[in-house]
Amino acid sequence: MLPLLARKYLYRYLIVAIGLPILARLLVLGGLTIEKRSGKPNIISKALKKGGAFAQRRADKSAGKNKKK
Repeated sequence: MLPLLARKYLYRYLIVAIGLPILARLLVLGGLTIEKRSGKPNIISKALKKGGAFAQRRADKSAGKNKKK
């Protein structure tokens, strides 16, 4: 059984490694769906896409991936 301190870090890692990329993809897809329905970008779709891009950058940074140049 994992010590209590190690369990806390394991849960944090799992959230960042699994949950954050899924959340990022859902936000971007939601923004794209709104744009597709309305035919043009609006405030909500832009915010969802920016939030998804931010979450994806954070997930990539925590995974140790290099920036694309």
